[in-house]
Parts: sequence; structure tokens; C-alpha cells
Amino acid sequence: MRCEPVLLLSELTSFGSGIVCLVGGGGKTSLLYALGADIANTCGSALLTSTTKMFRPDLTPDFPPQVSVALEHDPTALPPCRGVVFAARPASDDGKKVHGYSADEVDALFSRAIAPTIIVEADGASCRPIKAPATHEPVIPANTTIVIGVIGLSCFSMPFTPATVFRDEYFAAVTGLTLGDTLTPEAVAALVLHPKGLFKNRPRIAKRLLFLNQCDLPGALDKGAALAEMLFTRDADFLHAVYIGSVNKERTSCHKVLSD
Repeated sequence: MRCEPVLLLSELTSFGSGIVCLVGGGGKTSLLYALGADIANTCGSALLTSTTKMFRPDLTPDFPPQVSVALEHDPTALPPCRGVVFAARPASDDGKKVHGYSADEVDALFSRAIAPTIIVEADGASCRPIKAPATHEPVIPANTTIVIGVIGLSCFSMPFTPATVFRDEYFAAVTGLTLGDTLTPEAVAALVLHPKGLFKNRPRIAKRLLFLNQCDLPGALDKGAALAEMLFTRDADFLHAVYIGSVNKERTSCHKVLSD
């Protein structure tokens, strides 16, 4: 396996326009905003939204200034996007979060061509680097064309505890680990490939992309490449691509894992 620098937005564009859903843990919100900023910087149009709860954009330090905000209870009232727009229902009672739209509402927004691309945070992880979905998760629109599973590389060699893994009971069920065990590459690979794992609820038409975040950590790039090799060896056709990157408010760097 070798890693080649790529632009993630260009990679997504090569798969065509549509609904892109981010699931898993380890940096989905940062990736959502980074992709939105990239689209804005290329003078493109997109809608950013969620099918779950998120912190209000103005309370999030990495929310890009190139992206505008539309807090609207009724998604049918949203106009076509000019540039990149983050849209969701207004803040919940605590004032810290917004509520996303339902999967059907996101499908309806796309069907009326509100934007050529809709990027959706379709899962929650409570800031953990890795998670397994509960029975009601993730919430993915039926017309989704790309699902990006996100894992934070900081999870490797950490102990399996509720502080490091979200939905620990579901994680145990799909990986076979018990609380206190070490999070191994084999366990992470099991999460990625399991029918009730990272890509659960993916529509049949949607491509599976894996984004391994936090590659700026010591040794993380090599760990990510080794995990990619393990996944391709176990099932060469499961993933359409694996990317290893680092997402923060200053920059987004990305490498694509390629077979030799």
C-alpha cells in the first residue's frame, strides 16, 4: 500500500453530485465545515445540515466564515443556496444546539434542487474518536450517494472504555471486545466491515468511503495505512476508497491509500 496526496473535495466531485453523509466519530463536524469551506472557496454551492443534533455553528470555533447560516423550522421555506449554507432548526431549549432535519426532509430538499450537493452529519459521537451505531443510528436519507465513515486515529492502542468509545455496548457486540480491552486494528476493521457497524443503514446505491482522521499524531499515518491494507485484504470490494487526513480549522490535508 502507498499513500498519495489528494484533494478530498475533488475526490468527492469525481463521484458526482448528490447527498453525502458523514457517520462515525473522530471529527465529523470539522470535516463537514472543512468541505463546506472548500466548496465556498471554489465558488460552488452546497447545503450543510444534519439529521441529528449539533452545536450551534456560532458556538463552534472551526465554523468557517465563508459559510452562511439559515436557522429555519420549516425546510420547505429554505431558498436555493447561493454559495454554501448551513441550515437546521433553531436552537433547542438549552440554546447550545440546533436540530437537524429528518432523512425524508433532506431527500425532499435535494429533489427540489436546493443545492447540487448536500453534506449531512448523520450521526453523533459525543466527541469520541470512534463509535458503533445504536439501533436508531445513523439517520441516512434514502437518496444518499456517498457515505463517509469517520474514525479518529487517536483510538488506536487506547483502552476500550465509555470515555474512548461511544455506544460501548454496541461496539462490544460488533467487535467482540469487552470493556478494558485494547482497541486493536483488528477490532476497528471489524467495526468497519460489520453489517451493524460503521456503515449501517447505507443505501444500496451509496459508495462507502473511509476517512481516518488525526493523521498528524505521531505514527498515525502508518497505523492508518496498515488498517487500510487489512480492510482491503479482508474484503477488496467493500470500500470504494480510504483517505487518511487531518482536519482542523486551519487546514485539511488528505492522503488516498492506493494498492501497489
